[in-house]
Amino acid sequence: MTDSFVSPVLFAVFGAFATKFLELAELHKLPKSQRPDLKDWLYWFSFFIMPVLGGGLAFMYVSSDIVLKPVLAVNIGISAPLILRAMAVNNPFQPKEIITEPDA
Repeated sequence: MTDSFVSPVLFAVFGAFATKFLELAELHKLPKSQRPDLKDWLYWFSFFIMPVLGGGLAFMYVSSDIVLKPVLAVNIGISAPLILRAMAVNNPFQPKEIITEPDA
């Protein structure tokens, strides 16, 4: 792999980690009853899977010959969960139900 592949992927991973670190830093503002159990492996699973998804999404962009500058790669890493959720909801292979008005 060349540097043109690795650098955007690492920036995207950094962006996703930055989001998770900000979430972690904001926990002190929540009441103790609403704070997550930091001993629960499920909490840490999402902490590490989001950077993997962000890096994977950046890799897909770069593999598609899209040039990612560092700022854009970080943005993709930060917004990867939203981008992937939008892609999953807008499945082109799933037929859409068309609703028409009775008077149309």
